[in-house]
Amino acid sequence: MREAILDSQSGFYLAEPLDTWLTAAQQDFAIPEAGGSSARVFLLKNAAGKTGFGPDPAFKVMRHDKIAYAKPLFLEEFNILAGLHGLNGLTPMLQAGYLKPAAGTVWPPEVAPLSKILEKQGEASSIRGTLALFDLDEIQDVIDQFEERLQDGWLAFLILERRWEDNLYLLCDAGYTRGNFVRNLSMRQVLDISIQICGMLEQAHAKGAIYLDHKLLHYYWNEYRQKVIMLDWNIGHWLPQTFSPEVQHSDLVQFSSRALHHIFTGRQAPGSVAVGPNRPEDIANAPTHYKASYSFDVQNRLNADEMSFLESALDGLFQTPTEMKEKLMYLYNKRQ
Repeated sequence: MREAILDSQSGFYLAEPLDTWLTAAQQDFAIPEAGGSSARVFLLKNAAGKTGFGPDPAFKVMRHDKIAYAKPLFLEEFNILAGLHGLNGLTPMLQAGYLKPAAGTVWPPEVAPLSKILEKQGEASSIRGTLALFDLDEIQDVIDQFEERLQDGWLAFLILERRWEDNLYLLCDAGYTRGNFVRNLSMRQVLDISIQICGMLEQAHAKGAIYLDHKLLHYYWNEYRQKVIMLDWNIGHWLPQTFSPEVQHSDLVQFSSRALHHIFTGRQAPGSVAVGPNRPEDIANAPTHYKASYSFDVQNRLNADEMSFLESALDGLFQTPTEMKEKLMYLYNKRQ
């Protein structure tokens, strides 16, 4: 562990907010639903020029006004990201630790930096304090010090790779694309994306992690590499000792109703958990079965086998991500 100063004049500092806007096709979009219920996210920079993390990373810090609510969520994310380190498609944790803000700290408002004026209003460069930085092999120390640090006025944080790819919500949502989602991605790409997500869930479940918060805001698409990247595990659970078929099944139903239906049809399944911000109880109390809904364009886009697959997924008929992935691969190969 090492300590560093948070000060825009001489060390690390927090720049523009990353939690209220998203990027697609090299354009920025204000997305209120992207705001977090337990954390704020800013671009981390260094007054000396380089942060030491390669490209400037994202700094995800516990909300100072919701500490009691945020505590279990940060603990889960520390455990999950440490346990899943190296998983293909996971946005990696680069470091973690604690921030002790200086006395009298005032946090900036949550605004999308779509103009220079708004960017200035939303940035957190005036925040000063002390950083306690822990490397990945010291995450257990972060967890062991959690209660004591928070009682002493520190806020937990994660340093993560910043995502520059196209957000899948902005590519696939019928509203934001004004119906153009059917042209943004081919059905083969839609099926490939779904296969990749199932592969990530397959690996995560094997290690004892459950994701749960499957809104498309948490998925990014690297067009050049044809690769999906996921982030934000704080509503998930780390259950290496108690992972069960029931837990796995609930994760698949949430994936089907929120992400899968959204990618296939341009909208989440009717009655599914809203895009967000979400709380754990929203997902815990969600239905376990859903019905598909198809617009005219979607009916022309999907074939009968793909509709049948989506309806089966929404009805909870798949028990494992492996089973779902195999069916998706069959559909993908039929599209050749």
